This record gives sequence, C-alpha cells and structure tokens, in this order.
Amino acid sequence: MRTKRKSKEEKLEEARSLLPAVISDIQVQKKNATRFSLFADDQFLIGVSESTLTNLKLKKGVEITPFLFRQIEEAENRWAAREYFFRILSRRDHSRKELKDKAFKKGYSGAFIDELLDEFEQKDYINDEKFAAKYAADKFEFNDWGPYKIRTQLFKKGISKQVTEKVIQNSFGDDSIRESMVTLIQKKKKRYLREPEEKRRKKVFDFLMRKGYDSGNILKNMDELLAIIAQ
Repeated sequence: MRTKRKSKEEKLEEARSLLPAVISDIQVQKKNATRFSLFADDQFLIGVSESTLTNLKLKKGVEITPFLFRQIEEAENRWAAREYFFRILSRRDHSRKELKDKAFKKGYSGAFIDELLDEFEQKDYINDEKFAAKYAADKFEFNDWGPYKIRTQLFKKGISKQVTEKVIQNSFGDDSIRESMVTLIQKKKKRYLREPEEKRRKKVFDFLMRKGYDSGNILKNMDELLAIIAQ
C-alpha cells in the first residue's frame, strides 16, 4: 500500500512543531545543487535556496526560532516567485499585469510580488512599452488584427492608455491599414463572391469591424475592397 505524500503545508507544520531547534547539519540537495536541506538533531527541517541560506546567515549552530522560521518561509516564497517569473519569461514576453495575475493564480501573494516586479522593470526584464509594441506588430502582421482590437487586448493586459495610444500611433499608418484590409479581403474573396452583391458591403464591413478596424478606415477603402471581390 502506497503511503500518501505529505503536502507542503503539512511538512511545514511538522517542522514548526520542532521549534526552537538548532541547525545540526546542512546538506546540498541531490537533485538540485543550488538548494540545501537544513537538519535539526539529524531530522530534516526545511529546504532552502542558496540566497536564503546566505541572506539569513544560516549555518550549523544557529537556532531556528519561530520568528526566524517565518523569515525563512517568506524568503523562500520570494525566491520561488522570482524563479517562476524567470521561467515564464523564458517562454515569451509578458506585461507586468500578466505576471502579477499569474503569480496570484499560482498562490504567491504579498508585497514582495510588487517589489519583484519593480526590480524586473528596473533591470528591463519586463517593459510594458516594448511588450506592447511587439504584441501590436505580431498581431497586425500574423493575425491581421486592426488597431481597435489590439488596443482592447492591450488594455486587458494592463497596458496603460498612454502607452497603448503611443504604440498604436507608431505602429499603424493609413497605408499599412489599407494594405492589411486588402490582404484580408483577398483571402476571403471566394467567400464573398458567393454572396449577392447587395449584401457584400455589409458582410465586408462587419468582418473588418470584428478584426478590429475602425469604421472610418473601412468606409474610406470600401469601394476598393468591393472592386477586389468583383475582379
């Protein structure tokens, strides 16, 4: 019969029951050379990162009081959140809000999350303006999204109105918007040819609105778009 594995909280509660306790040994963990196991009276107490070990000056003979143990827990939560941020940033860029939302969903909370995000911004690991510019360029080039749809999505990702409008103005000119709409309609030409001529205008208008183009640009280029379908 398999023994049920203890949860993280159960392990911590078990460790707390041993306090106060003097560190009797510190061992490098077999599966991760950057983490260390603390022992008290030859009984495992808690695993810590190298930064926690150094910053809290943990060594043999140090007494782990309940207060120091709470400091260790907080330091480990901070370390884990930091490693989590690095891990997800290695996959793709994220906005500050995306990282914060993911951290809370993962169970990390507290003032240290904002402190970590401030640090990441200072070191340019995250940059909402660069993120927004790349996001807008990618969605425009690969998904044929218009400015309105991109603007809406950037707001959802926590990008400020000021940054969003700056990115939109820098990313979209009348010519590029026209070319993108032309490309979209050329791709859908066969579909619109099956529609009666009197319905094409509304179908094209509704489709481009859903893709995020504003009504002014659509109407300004409507005759050309309808001519492309009719060719």
